[in-house]
This record gives sequence, structure tokens and C-alpha cells, in this order.
Amino acid sequence: MKSLILAFSLMVGSYTFAQMAVVDAGANHQMAKQITQSAAQIKQLEKSYQLMKDAQDKYNKVNGYIQQMGQLQNIINLQKQAISNSNKILQKARAGKIDVSSIGTQLSQISGSIKTVQALLNNGMFKMSDSERITLLENEYNKVKSANAKLSVKLIKLSY
Repeated sequence: MKSLILAFSLMVGSYTFAQMAVVDAGANHQMAKQITQSAAQIKQLEKSYQLMKDAQDKYNKVNGYIQQMGQLQNIINLQKQAISNSNKILQKARAGKIDVSSIGTQLSQISGSIKTVQALLNNGMFKMSDSERITLLENEYNKVKSANAKLSVKLIKLSY
């Protein structure tokens, strides 16, 4: 009977695998170190992301200013053209003794537009919101375009 119990215990013992709990302090320390490094890397990544986001916002703002500078250049070009047309009208008027009092209104509009654009450039460009600045520039562009068109028509009439 002893041999039967012994054989039975050996047979059951060979099929059971007992495992002892093993704690590797070095591996646990290494894992904690990796977790700490990963957390620091995530914080650095968040800082980098925020820096890139701020840079993109500044780029978009500067890009908006550059586009508005293009519109300012268009206004200035129209103003120059209107002044040139006014000079040509004045020359034709002197030669033909023609009344040029009707171009005074257009010259006043252009002069007012020049003052507005100059004030915007000197102290108001960065104090205004984008929509206010765009609206102001569009209004000035339309005023100068209208005045220039009237001066061009007057110049064409005087040419014939």
C-alpha cells in the first residue's frame, strides 16, 4: 500500500507544476525608470506641440498681414494712377482752357484715402482685428477705384 501511495504521488506530482513567485527587483526598477522617462518625454512632446501650434498661429497672422500688405499695395497703385490721371487732365485743361473743378471731389476722396491708409500703417495696423482691417482696406480700395474710374472717364472725354 505504501508503494501504491508512493507511485500515485509520483504520478500526480509529475503532472502538477508548482511555480514559485519570483520578484525581480532589477526589472521592476528598470520598468519604473522607463515609465518615468516616458512621462517626461510626453511632457516634452506636449511642450513641442504647443510651441509648434503657437508658431503656426503667428505664421497665419503674419501671412494675413502680408496679404493685406498686397491689398495696401493695390490701393497705393490706384492712388498713383489717379494722381497721374489728374495731372494729365490738368495739363489738357491748361492747354484748352477747360474747367477742371469737377475733379476736385475725386482728388478729395483720394487724399482722404491716402490719409486713412497712412494712419493705418503708422499706428493702427496691429491694433485692429482682422475683420476690421479687411473691411477698412476694402472700403478704401473701393473709394480709390471709384475716384480713379471717374478721373479716367474725364481724361478720355478730354482726349476727344
